[in-house]
Amino acid sequence: MAALPTSIPLVRAFARAKLSAWGLDADHGWDCQQVLSELVTNAFDVTGELLPDDLVALDELAVILIQLRISAKHLIVEVRDSGAGRPQIPDTGLNDEGGRGLRLATMLAGAWGWYPVTTPKQGKVVWASWALDRKAAS
Repeated sequence: MAALPTSIPLVRAFARAKLSAWGLDADHGWDCQQVLSELVTNAFDVTGELLPDDLVALDELAVILIQLRISAKHLIVEVRDSGAGRPQIPDTGLNDEGGRGLRLATMLAGAWGWYPVTTPKQGKVVWASWALDRKAAS
């Protein structure tokens, strides 16, 4: 996805369609969409761009890569961005507008983590996973 604010609702729609196709929308749909939306918002915050004033070539836009996959035992979402920093849960208050994404991932996903990537460009992947209670169709 292009790292633009307009991409965030498209990510939720993509997740909703994919989870429905896999028959996982009832079990993990809402949680997965919320976590994925937060992870993409975090990725946008470190790599994104406001809508450009002038038209630009697509290859000039920053990109966030999103992957949803299932295995026999897990649903996994991954979000790759070009940010170099280590994702951390910030010390935020209840009324703060930002800083809730990873806290939400901690509450809604079975697990989450991250790993650095170096090729083809430096960045990181932040992931979240849920244990599957039943065999999922691919």
